[in-house]
Amino acid sequence: MDEQKKTAQPEQQPEHPEKKLSRKTLTFYIVGLFSVAIALILISYVAQSRADKQLENLSTKLSEQQTVAQGATQKMEDLQKQLDDMSAEIAAAKQSLGVDAKDSLAESVQKLRSREQLLELLVSAEEAARADDWERLSLLLDGFVDAWSADDLKPAAQGGLFDEQDYLAYQNLVKLNSEKNR
Repeated sequence: MDEQKKTAQPEQQPEHPEKKLSRKTLTFYIVGLFSVAIALILISYVAQSRADKQLENLSTKLSEQQTVAQGATQKMEDLQKQLDDMSAEIAAAKQSLGVDAKDSLAESVQKLRSREQLLELLVSAEEAARADDWERLSLLLDGFVDAWSADDLKPAAQGGLFDEQDYLAYQNLVKLNSEKNR
């Protein structure tokens, strides 16, 4: 029996160290797995915090760009309002000067100069009529016909250079001149 015990003991002893070895191995694997899990959690946390920071930076940049875009839109609206106001002022000035809206600025200036010359000649003709200088009146009225077309010697309502009162004065001078030259 002693032999059997001896033979039985060595058989039992190798089984027991294997159990210890498997427990150590299992514990090592479990600790290793937990270490890997903790490492993965830490990596995930670091990646998430970096993503949050990038998202915050992008959100800030987007807010800044929206602010800039709103400022640009507001400035564009202000400039459009100024343009509309100036256009209205120009239209009012053209209307008060008797200039058609379709005329260019150069044409408008030329028309105003021509009207100024026409009125100066009209004043000279009226002075000649008051002074009973019929020869000078006749020459000045011929100057009207020579310098301007028949369309220009009409009232502004008909496309001419005269306003209503000046046109009536011109017509009276022509009538007076034709009566004196008979």
